Amino acid sequence: MTEQSNEKPVIEARKGKSVWLTLNRPHIKNAMNGEMIAVLVEAFQRLGNDPDTRAIVLAANGDAFCSGADLGYMMQMAQQAASNQQSGITLTSLFRGIAECPKPVVARVHGLCLAGATGLVSASDIIVASNNVKFSLPEVKRGLIPATISPYVVQAMGVQAARRYFITGETFTAEKAYELGMVHELTTPDTLDAKLESILAELDSCAPDAMAACKKLVRDVSRMDITADETHADVAARLAEVRGSAEAAEGMMAFMEKRKPKWVG
Repeated sequence: MTEQSNEKPVIEARKGKSVWLTLNRPHIKNAMNGEMIAVLVEAFQRLGNDPDTRAIVLAANGDAFCSGADLGYMMQMAQQAASNQQSGITLTSLFRGIAECPKPVVARVHGLCLAGATGLVSASDIIVASNNVKFSLPEVKRGLIPATISPYVVQAMGVQAARRYFITGETFTAEKAYELGMVHELTTPDTLDAKLESILAELDSCAPDAMAACKKLVRDVSRMDITADETHADVAARLAEVRGSAEAAEGMMAFMEKRKPKWVG
């Protein structure tokens, strides 16, 4: 089936304070081509700086979340030296853009989640998956390696699990991904959206700047030496800076006055 020229590879829709980015190439299991990747890179950068956006949901149309990179696109890039290098950099910027986006990113995963799609999920902050999801890192079965997604997948599933699944390319279940800690919430297909909405409601109650600071805190602290004086000076300075903010003043005052805080954004 050929792709229609007027078909958007990603559908963007605002739902309350959240923005949904829905992968929209369902006839080929939402395989990522150059256009889809470029649209996602731009969207995460733009929405990350949008004060009206509290959270971003990454979802997909059809019976699969995503089957990874479009192999036709990959083969085309491989035949062009300059494009091959640049496409790898662009793909890396997508996963980095998700991980470093100031807004919380929630992945809604169903059906298949293969190869690069596992990178999309692993770079996200919160992963809600249906128990029918099949995960795989099958790059080795195509003569490839999961290079651009590796920083996020290794962190999400752990080094030992990554050794196995990178090398074997075998399929593993949503239950196994949950056991490994890669998936935060495991649901039935019928309760997937209800669980997602409950998480979005929690995010809606949180301070926007504090959530962005928390995302950066986790990234930075995970690389720090906890025995180093510099680490403790760093985290103390972060607390002092945030504690003196208008957002913190509103949050603490709201708690003392037993009311909901009025966040800006």
